[in-house]
Amino acid sequence: MPDLPAGAEERPRLFFALWPDAATAAALDACARRLHRQCGGRPMRRDTLHLTLAFLGEQPVGRVDELKTLAASLAGEPFDFVLSRAGSFQRNRVVWGGPEVTPPALVRLAQELGGALRARGFPVESRPFSAHVTLVRNARQAPPAQLEPAVCWRVASFALMRSRLSAEGALYEALGRWPLSSQ
Repeated sequence: MPDLPAGAEERPRLFFALWPDAATAAALDACARRLHRQCGGRPMRRDTLHLTLAFLGEQPVGRVDELKTLAASLAGEPFDFVLSRAGSFQRNRVVWGGPEVTPPALVRLAQELGGALRARGFPVESRPFSAHVTLVRNARQAPPAQLEPAVCWRVASFALMRSRLSAEGALYEALGRWPLSSQ
């Protein structure tokens, strides 16, 4: 960690996410590269592909343990997440992959997490949860409507991630992972 001025508190950028296993990351990476050839821009690096459940921004380092305890208290169940659609956020030229229908277990996890964060005073976006994985940035044109082939992701856990900005782009570090159990 860099040296901080006396009295300063480190404030890491944090978010909760679904993080793909190696095989799913490879499939998402292949999809990002296909879309990059079609849309231009910059494909996301394989090691950065994820689905954000809740972005927290900069938080006092002293609250990380509180977030870990909160995450451990959540109930959830494993689910299949099929990314079969492509779309774009034109204002910031992002191309994404997402589902035809968001799995109910994912909606419940995002809602339960958001509610728990709000109850503890953490900032949570007010706009509705949008299940998507950013695949390309700075796209020059819109993607086709369908992802071919679709990416099937078996989601069995979620993570608390730290984001650090560098010359190479964002670098992510898992601060904790929690399984989704079908109890």
